[in-house]
Formats: sequence, C-alpha cells, structure tokens
Amino acid sequence: MVGLGKMIIRLGAITIAFLFCHNLSANFLTLAWPTPNPSFAKGLGYHAFLQKTGPGKEFSSGAFGCVRNNGYKFHEGLDLFPLRSSKQGHAEDSVFAVMDGTVSHVSYSATASAYGKYIVVEHKGFNPVLYSLYAHLAKISDGLKVGSKVKITQVLGKMGNSASFHIPLSRSHLHFEVGLRLSDQFSKWYDRQSFKTKNKHGNFNGYNLVGFDPIHFYSSFQKMKFSSPKEYLNSLPVVTKIRVSAPNLPFFARQNPSLTTGNIKGLSIKSWICSFGPFGVPLRLEPSGLSTTEKIQVLSYNEQVDSDFCRKLIVKDKGTLRPSNQLETYLELIFLE
Repeated sequence: MVGLGKMIIRLGAITIAFLFCHNLSANFLTLAWPTPNPSFAKGLGYHAFLQKTGPGKEFSSGAFGCVRNNGYKFHEGLDLFPLRSSKQGHAEDSVFAVMDGTVSHVSYSATASAYGKYIVVEHKGFNPVLYSLYAHLAKISDGLKVGSKVKITQVLGKMGNSASFHIPLSRSHLHFEVGLRLSDQFSKWYDRQSFKTKNKHGNFNGYNLVGFDPIHFYSSFQKMKFSSPKEYLNSLPVVTKIRVSAPNLPFFARQNPSLTTGNIKGLSIKSWICSFGPFGVPLRLEPSGLSTTEKIQVLSYNEQVDSDFCRKLIVKDKGTLRPSNQLETYLELIFLE
C-alpha cells in the first residue's frame, strides 16, 4: 500500500523535509540528499548540482554511467559541487548521511585511494543491505569510526578534493555512491590478482562495491515508484541471466536474503541462476539443484538494455555469448570460496 514517506534536504542548520509518501509502516524508506544543495529536490538540471570534469566538459560528465572519455570510461557515482567556498577556494559544504546506518569503513588517508578520504556507511535496516559512499572529503567528522551508528542527515564530514590523483581546488566536490557489496572475503580475491599495490580498504575497496544510478534511484523515489530497496531493484531491467556452477551459499545471498528466490531449505545446491541489471548490479540469485559441466553459462541476454561501451556485461566470442571481464569479476567475487 502506498502511504507516507519523506525525503529530507538539509540546508545549513535547518532541515527541510520534502514528503514523499510510500507506506504506513514504521519501516518506510527515508532518503536525504548528501549535500546542502536543494537543486535536485527542486527539479533543476545537472548544471545546478553536478561537478563537471573540466571547463570544456559537459555537466553530464559528473553523472553516473558511461559519461567520460566519449562514453568509454565508467563513473560509478555522482560528483556534486559545493554551494559555499572560502576566499581561498576551499569547499565549505557539509556532507550528510543519506539514510540511517552504521559506518563500515573510514579512510583518513588523502592518497591511499582514488576516493581520497572516504567513508562507507552500510544500511542494514533494509534488505537488501545498501551501502552509501562519500569520497574526496577534506575532513571526516570527529569521533566517526567503524561501528559508529549514524542517523539520516548526520554530518559525516566536509566536502573537498582529496584523492590519489590531482583534483584542482576549484573542482572540489563530493563523489557519492549507493549500491551493493559483493563479498566479505575481498582480500582473498585481491591477493590472487597481479595488482602492484596492497589493498588498504578491506571489503570496502571499490572493486567490491557495485553502484547503481543515484539520480534514477532518487527520482524514482520522488515519483513514488518504490518504497523499499528491494522494490527498486525489482524495477530494473534484467540484462542477463547466468548459471554458475557453485555448491556454496555465498555471502551475497546470506547478506541479502530478499534477493534470493526459491527454497534453499533442504535443497542440495549445485548451481545458481544470477540475474544482473544495468552495469552489472546483481538483482536476484536463484539456487538450483541442477548440476552442469560448464562453470559459467549465459542463459539469456537482453542486448537492448546492456551498455554500449564502457560497462558491457556480455560479449560475443567466436559467435558464443560469454560474460565480459567485468561481469566475470563480479561473479568471482559473489562466489568467492
């Protein structure tokens, strides 16, 4: 039943609630915009809140998706510019938690990641469990640490330009993500690869986080198209279904039982049918007692909703459909043993 819900936008010391009614239970989804900028809530365009990548670039270069390098480079989040800056050019906008949650990762180093100083909050009050990520911070709020409980609109830090690469002070911004975590043993996978640097971020390395489009997520919420994360994911189109030969019950299924279809109890699991949405977000996992000689098998593919360039999920190899390298990585992480 569609009923009462709300979106909260925080402006300085004032909190303004924009009400979007979703259901009448005590567990309705409530979202906050992560910066003080009210432009999105007012229905304004990209130019009013997105930080573009350079003076001659489009504002869409700060959006989610294949928006960079002529569509060949993926950006897994939004870049949001500040409303206020000091005379020296330092951003002065606070960054807010978008939902109630628990801090799962804090990186105080400005150079240990392309994210710079960043925070990951997991929202375990929902099923599936979402994460939200806040990056390029200049400052992290005092006392904030792993395990800290945070409330919606709580100040997490201050917007900045920290990163392992150079972000000009004039392009200070918040990089914001929301999505799903794939594995609780990420370091095991990372150590098997040929990376030249150590994993300094445990399970909250960007490789282990799959984001979906925040603008579509928030816009759909405003339009009352869903009242829970599960409903939102169910609304996304299925790009491909993959059968994976794996007898284990993966972390992703344990963490997100609402995305696991079928009856697991008493079933001798031999394989899983995995449905993936745009850009590789996992939508559903279905256990199966069917054994297969193929480790990975493409069962269906909707090419019309797959990415054209930077984050394609399925490719043709000598006339045969197979998962792209990116999707193979996601499958490896989901079924990591």
